[in-house]
Amino acid sequence: MKHTLTLLAALLLAPIAGLAAVQTSKPNILLILADDMGFSDLGCYGGEIATPNLDRLAAGGLRFTSFYNSAKCEPTRASLMSGQYWQDCGLGVKRGLTMGQAMKSAGYDTFAVGKWHLDGNPVERGFDHYFGHLGGGSDYFKGSRTHRLDDKPFVPANDGKFYTTDANADYAIKFISEAHEQHPEKPFFMYLAFNAPHASLQAKAQDIAKYRGKYRVGWDKLRAQRYQKQIELGITKKEWALSPRPDTIPAWDTLTPEEQEFEDVRMAVYAAQVDCMDQAIGRVLAQVKQLGEEENTLVIFLSDNGASPYDHGKVTARKIEPLLDGTSHLGYGVGWANVSETPFRHYKRNMFNGGSSTACIASWPAVVKQPGTITDQRGHIIDLMATIVDVGGGSWPAEIAGTKIEPLPGKSLAPILAGEQRAPHEVLYLQLFDHRAVIAGDMKLVSDWGRPAEMFNLATDRTELHDLSKDQPAELQRLEKLWSDFSAKTGVRLRTAGGEPIYRHLADVTEKFVGGGSDSGDEEMTKPKKKGKKANAEKPAVATQDKAIRARKDTSLTVAEGQLILTSTGTDPGLTFDTSDVQASGPYTLEFRMQSHTSGEGEVYWTHDAKTSLPKGQHQIFPVTHDGQWHDVSIKLDDAMIIHALRLDPCAGIGEVRIEGLRLNDANDKTLKQWPKPFIQPAP
Repeated sequence: MKHTLTLLAALLLAPIAGLAAVQTSKPNILLILADDMGFSDLGCYGGEIATPNLDRLAAGGLRFTSFYNSAKCEPTRASLMSGQYWQDCGLGVKRGLTMGQAMKSAGYDTFAVGKWHLDGNPVERGFDHYFGHLGGGSDYFKGSRTHRLDDKPFVPANDGKFYTTDANADYAIKFISEAHEQHPEKPFFMYLAFNAPHASLQAKAQDIAKYRGKYRVGWDKLRAQRYQKQIELGITKKEWALSPRPDTIPAWDTLTPEEQEFEDVRMAVYAAQVDCMDQAIGRVLAQVKQLGEEENTLVIFLSDNGASPYDHGKVTARKIEPLLDGTSHLGYGVGWANVSETPFRHYKRNMFNGGSSTACIASWPAVVKQPGTITDQRGHIIDLMATIVDVGGGSWPAEIAGTKIEPLPGKSLAPILAGEQRAPHEVLYLQLFDHRAVIAGDMKLVSDWGRPAEMFNLATDRTELHDLSKDQPAELQRLEKLWSDFSAKTGVRLRTAGGEPIYRHLADVTEKFVGGGSDSGDEEMTKPKKKGKKANAEKPAVATQDKAIRARKDTSLTVAEGQLILTSTGTDPGLTFDTSDVQASGPYTLEFRMQSHTSGEGEVYWTHDAKTSLPKGQHQIFPVTHDGQWHDVSIKLDDAMIIHALRLDPCAGIGEVRIEGLRLNDANDKTLKQWPKPFIQPAP
């Protein structure tokens, strides 16, 4: 870790040949990223949600209909921020430059605002200022324990006025305005990454009120309406048939009145989150215009992946009141995610177009001469670094401080912005878990959930409904070879992502969370049996017999099937573990798998002797993804002294966390301790 940080510091300080000269014609760059927003949610992409500011941006710029991302939050951010495939730069951007480093060396003021979800803090990685949360999610009204202003913890005022989306806009405006006042001749690069509309479903009452009752029409009719509007706008073509509703989602008319009311409300909250984000973007754009910088500011807006179908929270938490008062931790589920992805198949984390194709708007009044253009030229998230380096007047370095820098695989979007035909990518690669795809020319090979690969001609079948794999075996073999070469080069590991998401009925009180699996290899999840049958009933949990584990305040702990099941009832939950018999010195690694339905960041505390009581001693924060999925967690405790006691706080909010495979390893990856210890029930 120390070596990595030292290298990053060297990269930041080293001058980049070709990027150093500052030119007055350089544009400002505003890169805006939404989180888990579907392809059709914006008005200018066929949606009914009010997004006038983004619609105006599209009317004055251009819209991409074939722009690809990395299908999930962290992989997309790694590719975006590094300009590399995430398999090459590593999750978190462990290798290469960041956008902040590249643009700072090009003479730009550099700012990052919002969700980071990468290694370190932006101010350590090339950005002059930062406001936002370092982790993968945040409570919209309370903020996150990972919230930072530059490198200092940020705690929102407890006055009922804080809302994450609004705060992001406030600080974006503040950073841009202050820099302009101090040196108006200097261009700025702003990375503005909203948490919206990522779960949890939490929106302001006045925004929700705009949409209450609007979604009683149901997802079947709404999806057809969005599809028709997309044809009228030119976002899609009538030759590309609307993908059918999958059988994992019930027809709207089969839902009970109670379910329809519940679904109407949670889609209204989701729409309110998108609406509020558009308002925030409008305020930032208005400030850029007020400063006289609108004409020469390149604005790019896109989403990090497709809509999220993962239905967070216990069935007992699926109520309307928390959705209206801002305390819900639910997502909006697979039915509405299917609407958000009109006209495509599948969702976030998948490589069909529903997961990997994003709405993308680009505006640059000084350059875009055909405003309102809709382009089908194919782009990818790796193109963004190439674009900002290009328009910023630089060239990519071969090495910095003696360290080789990989060439950029992306291609600048500048020719497309200027109305020209850009040389297309010969091949694009998409992969996450056991979801994978290759796009070469108009042909796409794709497989989701480990199923046999299908092949489509995107020129004639953009909604991926007509599998050509059996009709064109030679083409199938060619694409498979491209994939295998990429896999061998990058060391891709195909891990199961679990089963396909399935709708959860309100009355299915015994139903487990279904769909999604783990980010690193979860058990295969299957469709529950019909209502009325006790399907998937969990074995009862038993109280832990391992005296080396103690639950802290705000915490109840049980053990079932090798899992530590922690139920948090307050804001300071945690577990303490006795490690007094550990004889080996550090550094250590704490590893486990974790599934969380809570909120907040995680923390680890440890001590070296019996005199020091927890939480005194050493302390380390780690990010937690609260999406109800299983995630691998590895925490480096860079301490050479022998550990005596350990405390793990996996969250900071109310809800349930499950942990399995918890172990403390030494520097040689030897397991020193593991929890829970095997417990054999004594004979009666």
